[in-house]
Amino acid sequence: MMRAAFALLALLAVPALADPIPPPVAAMIDAAAANPDQLRVVAEIARKTNPASVAEIDARLAAINAAAAKAREERLAAQGALDGWTGNGEVGGFISTGNTNNRGLAIGINIAKETRHWKHAFRGQVDYQEDQGVTSRERYFTGYEGNWKFSPRGFAVLALSFEKDRFSGFTSRFTEALGLGYRLIDGKRVTLALDGGPALRQTMLTTGTSQSELAARAALNAKWVITPAISLTETATYTSDQRNSSFLSLSQLTARLNGRLSARMSYQVNNESNPPAGRENTDTVTRATLVYNF
Repeated sequence: MMRAAFALLALLAVPALADPIPPPVAAMIDAAAANPDQLRVVAEIARKTNPASVAEIDARLAAINAAAAKAREERLAAQGALDGWTGNGEVGGFISTGNTNNRGLAIGINIAKETRHWKHAFRGQVDYQEDQGVTSRERYFTGYEGNWKFSPRGFAVLALSFEKDRFSGFTSRFTEALGLGYRLIDGKRVTLALDGGPALRQTMLTTGTSQSELAARAALNAKWVITPAISLTETATYTSDQRNSSFLSLSQLTARLNGRLSARMSYQVNNESNPPAGRENTDTVTRATLVYNF
C-alpha cells in the first residue's frame, strides 16, 4: 500500500509533457519564418488551435527568432560601405499656411543604412511654387542623423541639418547637435525614441544679419505599424537658444499600394518663437505624395 502511494505521488509530481507540434502546423510556421508579420499571425492561430502544444510552439518560435537575429548580425557585419542602403523618393503636391498660403510641388527623399552599431539616415525635402515667373514658396531642408548604439536601447546622436526659407525670414540655417537617446518602446509594431543634447546654430537672416548661438535640442521619433500595409510616423524636434526657439513636427501616414509604390499624407508644423519682424510664428504644410521605395 505504501509503495503504491509513493508511486502515485511520484506520478503526480511529474509535469505533463507538452504534445508535439502537428507536422502541418510545424510546416506552416517554418514557411512563415521569413516574414515576421506572417509568422506572428501563424503563431497566434497555431496557439489557439493547438493549446496542448503551446510550449513546443513557443520554443520553435524562439529558435526561429534566434536564428534570424544571428543571421542579421552576420549580414550587418559583412556588408560593405555601399551595401545595405534603403530608402524612398516621393513627389506630389502641398498646401501651405502661415507666411505663405498657396499650393505647389513637393519633392522628398529619404535614405538609411544600419550597421551593427550605427544607424545612418538622410532626409531631403523641397516645397516650391512659382506663378507667372514669381516664386511664392521656396523651402529647402536637408538633414543627417547618425545613431551609435552602445546598449540594446541606448544610443548617442549626431544630427546635422540645413534649412532655407526666405519667406520665413532666413536664407540659411545650419544646426549641429550631439546628444544621448533612449528607445522607450522597441516593439515590432510600435517604437518610440527620445534624445537630447547641446547644439550650435548659425542663421543668416533675410535682413543680411547673421546669428551664431549655442542651443539645446530635443527630439522624438515614433512609428506605429497599424497593419502590414499602413504605418504612421511622427518626428518632432525642438531647438532653443537665447534668441529664438524652433519647433518642427512632421506626421506621416503611409499606405502601401502595390510592390514598391505607396501613397503618403503628411502634415508639417514649423514654429518660431521669435521670427523676424513682419513674419508669422507658425507655418504648416500639408502634402499628398506618391512614394517609390528602393
